[in-house]
Amino acid sequence: MSSEDKFLVTAVAADQYITTLCEKIGDIATEAISSRDVFLLGVSGGSIINFLAEGLPKISTDWSKWKIFLCDERLVPVDDPESTYGCYKQKLLPLLTGFPEENFIQAKLGVSGEESAQDYESKLKALWTDDPNSASYGMSDCLLLGVGPDGHTCSLFPGHPVLNVADRWVTNIEDSPKPPPSRITLTYPFINKATNILIAGKGKEKWSILEKVKNGEDFPIGRVENPGGILEWVLEAV
Repeated sequence: MSSEDKFLVTAVAADQYITTLCEKIGDIATEAISSRDVFLLGVSGGSIINFLAEGLPKISTDWSKWKIFLCDERLVPVDDPESTYGCYKQKLLPLLTGFPEENFIQAKLGVSGEESAQDYESKLKALWTDDPNSASYGMSDCLLLGVGPDGHTCSLFPGHPVLNVADRWVTNIEDSPKPPPSRITLTYPFINKATNILIAGKGKEKWSILEKVKNGEDFPIGRVENPGGILEWVLEAV
């Protein structure tokens, strides 16, 4: 990666995509567990749930050391098909032998979006035991982000005021242009501090967004930066 590049780009053959993505996550987990005895992973919804459900159970790791949180969540009941946590609970968690279900951080439901966001931020802060003034405080080991056809990531949508939240790790959105409207989402101050950020996706439209980001067009995914760590787009080769 040249000094001018903001990120790495890895193209993976279709038949190796899920294996490669999950092995990358596994390697990051191994290093984190070795150094700090814990692995902090942020996950997104959509197709990424299926990627992880297929690939993660095949890696070798100590699942008891993993703590997983959501990059965003739709504020709907867990049994609603739109619930990201609900999908992970159904598709992935039963396959992870030794993973304590309480190590997957859920959003608080039945309260206002603002209260849910505040609660989730408090739960995230509890994952770090170091000094809040230290450089490592709030530094996730890995965030796995998706990217939509409009260039959104998490629940950070083009042109929305939520893009400008700078004083919170988690905020709420009540008018998402993509249903359901009520959500919570990570913000850039938290996202851009991660040790590793993997942007995952399949399809030609992901490459189109990447090319536009490279050309300087302003998309929410293009505002993801990682000056102190690794930012890698892991896309299916087309």
